Amino acid sequence: MQGIQLNRITLALQGVARSIPSEKYFPTKDPEAAKLIVSDPYAFLIGCSLDRGTKAEIIWTIPYAIKRKIGHLDPHKVIYMTVSELRELFGSLEYRPRYINDAPFTVRDLTQIVVNEFGGVAAALWLRKRVSEVKRILLSIHGVGPGIANMTILLIEKAFPFRFPDLDRKVMDIKPDVHTRRILFRIGVSGAETDEAAISAARLLNPEFPGGLDGPLWWIGRNWCIASGPDCENCPISSVCKMQERLRQ
Repeated sequence: MQGIQLNRITLALQGVARSIPSEKYFPTKDPEAAKLIVSDPYAFLIGCSLDRGTKAEIIWTIPYAIKRKIGHLDPHKVIYMTVSELRELFGSLEYRPRYINDAPFTVRDLTQIVVNEFGGVAAALWLRKRVSEVKRILLSIHGVGPGIANMTILLIEKAFPFRFPDLDRKVMDIKPDVHTRRILFRIGVSGAETDEAAISAARLLNPEFPGGLDGPLWWIGRNWCIASGPDCENCPISSVCKMQERLRQ
């Protein structure tokens, strides 16, 4: 693919990124759940840490579901819950993470960090810290890999009035998922619908900030470029999409 076409795709995706209101990054099943995510850093971190193979509406509703079930979302109290108690809690929720057997260990690790290292102040996990340190902490949580760690760092700046002064955007990759893999393949930049191909494609498109394409790719995948029966006619990047070119032929 020629550089001119790659640039057109990048500009189109960046245009979509500018059009997405911050709150749209946190869809939920309940308006109160959405309010909790952007007002409670502990709830936000629970959602991020559990974001593996589950629809966004479910993931961002889980912290609120936990709060309603146990009557609080206080890390000073959650830390005393055993893995068995956490497993029973997740099993009783209306909205659950996909990897429900891993979820108790994820919440246990996160809660121990928040309480033991930061005195229960979840936002202290990122305040006055370098991005590399925040990422190191996140990667120490059970089930959190580089993709979730990068996503969490990027979403911190969406959810809260905070900006990392040292965010090295050149090394911030997208979080490969069903949306980013599908769309980068369909528009003709990625050669396969794999995590590795998607990450490489985003780096090729936007080497100064690959992770900056995560939001618009996710947004397009949710609203237009769905797995079956995509709405190509109304998709905001249809003019630069290889799939759309094939449909015109």
